[in-house]
Amino acid sequence: MPAASEVADPAQHFVPEPASSPDPIPAAFVCRHTGAPCPALASLFASLNPTGPEAREWVQALAPCGFCRVAFEAERDRLRRLRLGQREREILLGAARAGVLVLTERGMARSLSASRRRAAQSLGKAGLVTPASATPNGRSTRAAVTLTDLGRYVMAAYGRFLEGQKPVRWTRPAAGVELPGCDPALLRDEALARTHTALRTTLDDLKGVLVAAIAGRAKDPDVLDRMSRHLEQKATLLKAVLEPLRTRPARG
Repeated sequence: MPAASEVADPAQHFVPEPASSPDPIPAAFVCRHTGAPCPALASLFASLNPTGPEAREWVQALAPCGFCRVAFEAERDRLRRLRLGQREREILLGAARAGVLVLTERGMARSLSASRRRAAQSLGKAGLVTPASATPNGRSTRAAVTLTDLGRYVMAAYGRFLEGQKPVRWTRPAAGVELPGCDPALLRDEALARTHTALRTTLDDLKGVLVAAIAGRAKDPDVLDRMSRHLEQKATLLKAVLEPLRTRPARG
């Protein structure tokens, strides 16, 4: 009978090696709604792999969430925890009819004015309304709101519940009403446009810092050095995406 040591080595050749783990997803590209890479950001920044908290923050600020259907789906799903009271319903219905709804009027009771403002604030946190100007020239001091894209979707998909004074069944949208937004894979150009804008803003900020230094308005050299380095690193990262010659991004 063979000894155990004589069969151990040959048997080891048949033990499969552990599969190599996939490369971790760079935190800068992770969609906060799905935990998966954002296709729009990954297509632009994947070769750079920005690291460090500042670099991640810069890249994530370029995510085109306001145009992304995935983001709208997540916002819609969160509405299941939203309870719409009388004032919230009045504001949504009024904004849907008027386009821009003024929250307060002359002679309105203070308690009613306060309750409408609180309701508008609640709807704003839910992403359904946003502040708007009550007059074309924007000079009105009265608070006004208008529906967001998500708010318009809610009125199209669930408006029948509001008009009928019934509880909103968030799991039963009207048939045929599509969520706003695009597939994130189609938003590369939007992310690229946001990158262009961010670079221009960063270069303008850097110019302002240098002008202040030359004019002697910057009294603390350490603060000036930190600000200029911060802006230079950000500009380097953004330019690396926009220029044909890829440079190594600064680590935040």
